[in-house]
Amino acid sequence: METNVYVGRQPILDQRGNIYAYELLYRNSEQNRFPGIDPEKATIGLLVNTFLSIGVDKVSGRNLSFINFSEQLLTQDLIMDLDPKRVVIEIVEDVAITSSLLSRLRTFKKVGFKIALDDFVMENKYARYEELFKLVDFIKVDFMNTPIAERRRIERLAKKYPLLTLLAEKIETKEQFFIAQQLGYKLFQGYYFAKPEIIKDAEIPSNVTLQLHIIDKLNKESPNIDEIAMLIKKDVSLAYKLLRYINSLAFGVPKKIHSIKHAIILIGLRETKKWILVFALHRLGKGMENGRMQALIDYSLTRAKMCELLAKHARKKNADEYFLAGMFSLINVIMKREWDEILPLISLSDEVVQTLTGELTEITPYVQLAIALERFDWNLIHELSMALGINEGLLQQFSIEANLWAQQLD
Repeated sequence: METNVYVGRQPILDQRGNIYAYELLYRNSEQNRFPGIDPEKATIGLLVNTFLSIGVDKVSGRNLSFINFSEQLLTQDLIMDLDPKRVVIEIVEDVAITSSLLSRLRTFKKVGFKIALDDFVMENKYARYEELFKLVDFIKVDFMNTPIAERRRIERLAKKYPLLTLLAEKIETKEQFFIAQQLGYKLFQGYYFAKPEIIKDAEIPSNVTLQLHIIDKLNKESPNIDEIAMLIKKDVSLAYKLLRYINSLAFGVPKKIHSIKHAIILIGLRETKKWILVFALHRLGKGMENGRMQALIDYSLTRAKMCELLAKHARKKNADEYFLAGMFSLINVIMKREWDEILPLISLSDEVVQTLTGELTEITPYVQLAIALERFDWNLIHELSMALGINEGLLQQFSIEANLWAQQLD
């Protein structure tokens, strides 16, 4: 049984029928409906699946992504790590328009985010429309359920703000589309154009217990970066998503990562802790274990440790890169994606990338030896161990150590 992750998306079109953006929707299966979980958990799951698992490029291409945020999430720093060039902050209809919210929206605008009001309805209790409309970029109006008189009020008010775009949602007929165009709506969404579609991708099983242990270590008064890096190295899924996080979100960092420790230093302990916590909470209770996938994870971990042990024995200064080459040597099989799709998503050093894609590097024979041991290919084991100057006794010792290390993580 394989494990997958899912994201729903529905296109938002301009007047010419071109895709302007997608609204992203949380899904946990191929059934095209909201699973009825807490909205905050749904948004966190959507962010993890979009940015850390499937990849926003595969989900939205170069288009904007409209994402719903609850009142609670709007107050958190999580949003500030997203790329304002990719994400539109969509404020759901039950969020109270308060002075504190307006202040928060000003912060988002300063860093470049676009803001949308979802299912907007004007109510007498809202006395701050003028301030609000100066901050928002889009107003989404439910064409199916909003009374005509209420729509007219919104449309009249919106005309006072030339930078504000009206978006007609739940357009289900050609007639509704025509009416919306005549009334000044510039963007459109609904079943008349397209129903939400499901984007699916393979997921890497993760060790939630280990992740919570890492968070505990990060909560110490003086966290030890070496210890944290060592723990992250034990979770293929977490290591992969850490590199994707650095590569795909709003970080101005070098694009070549040489070790897990290097990655932690680049983003800092605080950011590391925050995203591990988000990922761990999302994974709790999901039952990620399954036979074939777990076997691939075990092989990846054993290869990683074996490559590291061999590299240290050979006094290689970049033993961490040998570890990463072993760890990610099966990521294309796990993710069921080609290397040219995966490698742009994770910021690995040139030598690791070359090794993974089949080029001959200094790392290559070490990975080959780890694979030969896994497959009990005695002829190749003998050939490679002779070439690398490793005697049979030491090789057996390393093999046992690597296997025990991987098994201890289950």
